[in-house]
Amino acid sequence: MDEKSITCHCPGDGSLLGRVDLHQPGDIDRSIRLAEEAQKSWKKTSFTERKQFLLALKKNILKNQDKYAEIACKDTGKTLVDAAFGEILVTLEKINWTLKNGEQSLRPTKRPTSLLTSYKHGYVQYEPIGVIAALVSWNYPLHNALGPIISALFAGNAIVIKGSELTAWSTHQYCQIVRQLLESLGHNPELVQCVTCLPKVADYLTSHPGLRHITFIGSQSVAKLVAASAAKQLTPLCLELGGKDPCILNDDHRLEEVLSIVMRGVFQSAGQNCIGIERIIALDTIYDAVIARLYNRIAPMRLGMYTEKEVDMGAMVSNNRFDHLEELIQDAVKQGARLVCGGTRYHHPKYPNGFYFLPTLLVDVTNEMKIAQEECFAPIALVFRANDQEHALQIANGTSFGLGASVFSKDKKVCEYYVENLESGMVAVNDFGAFYLLQMPFGGCKQSGYGRFAGYEGLQGICNSKSVACDRFNSIHTGIPPAVDYPIPDSQKAWQFVRGLMGTVYGAWTGLLPNVYKLIRNS
Repeated sequence: MDEKSITCHCPGDGSLLGRVDLHQPGDIDRSIRLAEEAQKSWKKTSFTERKQFLLALKKNILKNQDKYAEIACKDTGKTLVDAAFGEILVTLEKINWTLKNGEQSLRPTKRPTSLLTSYKHGYVQYEPIGVIAALVSWNYPLHNALGPIISALFAGNAIVIKGSELTAWSTHQYCQIVRQLLESLGHNPELVQCVTCLPKVADYLTSHPGLRHITFIGSQSVAKLVAASAAKQLTPLCLELGGKDPCILNDDHRLEEVLSIVMRGVFQSAGQNCIGIERIIALDTIYDAVIARLYNRIAPMRLGMYTEKEVDMGAMVSNNRFDHLEELIQDAVKQGARLVCGGTRYHHPKYPNGFYFLPTLLVDVTNEMKIAQEECFAPIALVFRANDQEHALQIANGTSFGLGASVFSKDKKVCEYYVENLESGMVAVNDFGAFYLLQMPFGGCKQSGYGRFAGYEGLQGICNSKSVACDRFNSIHTGIPPAVDYPIPDSQKAWQFVRGLMGTVYGAWTGLLPNVYKLIRNS
């Protein structure tokens, strides 16, 4: 990598993918200027026209699934199955949801009135805000790029996608596909801009006066820099900063089926999943059974490239955290945790230049260990023992994160207990990540960020919510009573008049007559 371009390699085998040009401040200015011009006409398009674009995108993805998946697999090292679940399926689901519910999300919404305002009616309309930006993580380059594009364009905005340097090759390809599709439909392709830049230039982007909203997906440390930079222009933010998501197992009901879900939650995309299961909390009555069954599933997992017939898990996007992951695991072992399998990087005999980490099972973990407090973002299953439900909840809430959570139990009341008391932005009951497929508002609390994308709230969050108050009847309008009209004739009488008004409108019915009398006497 130099100052002008990035050389991109496949993390699965180290093969060369290509080079991507790096953007400088002048390039960013130009991209935002082009997006601004394109948005001026796009914001006037109808929902029907925007739906036509989404239908065309959906058709293109379905027709070219192999191509979309292969691009993601080459740039991230994931398997085809991981690409299907984490990239293509969720993108298609977002398109379908937006086609079905997007227009309703952005239709003006009526608001209630009161006795005092009964002659009025109010509504909120959602208007495009201009050019927005999405600074997205590298774990799901297709979905992380197309998801914000789908929402931005449907809301009438233009968008700048700033992908990670680690997956610049795939992000540029996906954005280019969208641009070509827009052009084929007669729309300006400059609605979608793709920017790749180094951190020292990223500050120029996030503090740019041409941006009206920024969504950031990444680490807490970088988020603080983004927030400080965006504050220069008071640009609103939506921050999704990862998690340490717990999965609480309360009983052995359907345990084998449940563990299939848990395995997907832990090892999907080699554990590089924002809402991945980072902590398995098993009650004491099933603890040993959970460990034994997890070991039988984790130990035989096969690592390799997406092109292989027999492969369970792919490579990690980078090896830049391998030393730290191994240190976290060894530190936990020193404090009493048991390493059942894995725990180190894997030198693949077939792909010596690939970035592989062994699927790991670490048990007897406690919240006092460093590995219990940091987001691993790796194929590491941590298992905690809980004495009872209260203890399980204490473990679950015992980190600074609060993104998602999973709860499994045959007892509905037990699930409700956790739902009511878990400190998280999302909870899946007897499932993992179901809220994502349902396109519910996505985001967390505590140190996992603020704001929401997806769902009604996500679309409305990238609009100007304009409150409008109108007269309900042509013949009835707001009038200023003489007692309080400037210049006020008698301020003491004006005060008694206002007191009577407050008592009449908001007071108990028993005091109605005295308050009405006060109104009349001082009017």
